[in-house]
Amino acid sequence: MTDTTNNNPAENQINFWGKLTAGLLLIFLTSSAIYFVIAYWPNKMPPIEKGDDGAWFTNQRFKVTLIEKTDCALKNETDSLQKISDSTKKIIAGLKDSIKASSDSVRTDSLQKLRTKLENEVEKRAKQMDSIAPEKRIHLNTILLLMVAMMGFLGNMVHIATSFTTFVGMGTFQRNWVLWYFVKPFTAAGLAIIVYFIIRAGFLSYGSGASSVSLYGILALSALAGLFTDSATLKLKEVFEVIFKPKDERTGKLQGDGLTISAISPDPIPAAGDSMLTVTGKNLNMAGLKITIDGIAVTPVTNTAEKLEIKYTPAAGATKAVLVFADKSGNVLSSKEIAVK
Repeated sequence: MTDTTNNNPAENQINFWGKLTAGLLLIFLTSSAIYFVIAYWPNKMPPIEKGDDGAWFTNQRFKVTLIEKTDCALKNETDSLQKISDSTKKIIAGLKDSIKASSDSVRTDSLQKLRTKLENEVEKRAKQMDSIAPEKRIHLNTILLLMVAMMGFLGNMVHIATSFTTFVGMGTFQRNWVLWYFVKPFTAAGLAIIVYFIIRAGFLSYGSGASSVSLYGILALSALAGLFTDSATLKLKEVFEVIFKPKDERTGKLQGDGLTISAISPDPIPAAGDSMLTVTGKNLNMAGLKITIDGIAVTPVTNTAEKLEIKYTPAAGATKAVLVFADKSGNVLSSKEIAVK
């Protein structure tokens, strides 16, 4: 992060309370991201052969456990627990009547202890039924999305904390960058999800199911995407250009940003004396355009959007001239071979 617009560095610094608040906020947000990653970490990955149908977990923080039983088995278990609970409740109701009718304090204490034990057992059964209820489950796909977003957020918080403490420590912090510090972690979380979807399209997985994903690999890449958001964005741009860049094989045009060559004259070039090559087309005055003839850089005498004039003297015995146009990065946009006679 750099900023060259500030003329009064001292006025743009934050005071002690601002530094303290920012520091506490950084600690809180970083700790929150770590908390959620740990809280939703699954106890193990489901078998690949079961696919997404066997990728359900209990939705309990710090106890996200794979549900290995089938829906039919879970229903039978729930019914069984319900029957046991109902029977126990009837016994408890009978104990209440016995306690009220009893005049023996020793027997009353014994019945009260038994009642308390049975009530605890009913509560335990209720928790068991609640943990395996359909509405209390969470799918691995949802867990992965949550953890990917949190890892992207966490990775960017590391970058944010490093940047902030460095600039504050050096006394070069600019207050107009505050919004950047607030927004960046959330955009990093979104970027991590985008990277995750691209990976799920075929990388780091052995099938289409969520259980085939390499958990450590996907979360490591999510954290790196958040830590190095600029690099990740450039890589995504590169992927997009490779997939969607159109291939235009038309001749007589520059393969660049709308640049075209309509004609080059004279063609052929006279072998004796100096010649003025005239190139006509569109957008011929693009920034950084490099022109060479036979590998030697030349500077146009006339340079407009639709016309270039280049002075050229053929070497003795030359039979052709190679006119090359390249962009500022050196990428060849067009190459034209012209006869010399």
